[in-house]
Amino acid sequence: MMHSDFIDERGVVGDCFVASLTPRHTPPAADIILIPGSCHGWWAWRFWAPALAAAGYATHALSMPNHTDAPSLPEAAYLKLTPSDYAARVVAVAGTLSGRPLVLAGHSLGGIVAQIAARTLRPAALIAVASTGADEVGGRRVEVDPTRPMLPSPAEATALWFADVEPDILAWALPLLTGESPATRNAPRGPDVLARGDVTCPSLCIGAGLDGSAVPPQPDLANWLGGDCVVFPSAGHDIMLERQAWAAVRQVIGWLDRTLPAA
Repeated sequence: MMHSDFIDERGVVGDCFVASLTPRHTPPAADIILIPGSCHGWWAWRFWAPALAAAGYATHALSMPNHTDAPSLPEAAYLKLTPSDYAARVVAVAGTLSGRPLVLAGHSLGGIVAQIAARTLRPAALIAVASTGADEVGGRRVEVDPTRPMLPSPAEATALWFADVEPDILAWALPLLTGESPATRNAPRGPDVLARGDVTCPSLCIGAGLDGSAVPPQPDLANWLGGDCVVFPSAGHDIMLERQAWAAVRQVIGWLDRTLPAA
């Protein structure tokens, strides 16, 4: 679709930035909140957001505080933000939406943020992309220095997150990465935060065979959630920005079309 087929709205909700695309000519089937991973902002969904909107869904891509285009908190407050704090912001954004069926989609850190927010929001569906999970699911949650934002070097970020990305997309994305609150990594993710059975909606996990990050195997997360899983063997952690982005989002759209209740 051409961009004129979408209503493009951008603004701030609390201390989050929200970039929304809504189909112009057909009523949206659902609202999808797109939650970025560690150090990423709303821009991480630059390919998936218009693809989902073209398929008939209203998308709302977020930047958390102190990330791209969002308001900044004082550093002392920012360093204490946990996944639960981010989830509270997702709940606040959801409260501004239309009342259509709600889908939460999260990448990496955003995946566990989506899972925690689902405890309150009870969405129609949840999509976890190369996602972190509760501590019991596994993965390598190595604690980081709590006194400063965590931000990998460009070389480290490339090795961790960008296994199969076009050079021009990599050159565009690396300067946009933002130092992340260390508490998003260090805060425990025990059953008081997220327990098996807390996510009651249908779920889809998207995995990447070349993922260099510390997230658990996505089939393990899918099993814990009681959901579905698709793994792309040649993709890396940032699959939404990689060469497999289009194949992955087609899988997501097909799954949503099959899973969400008919209007």
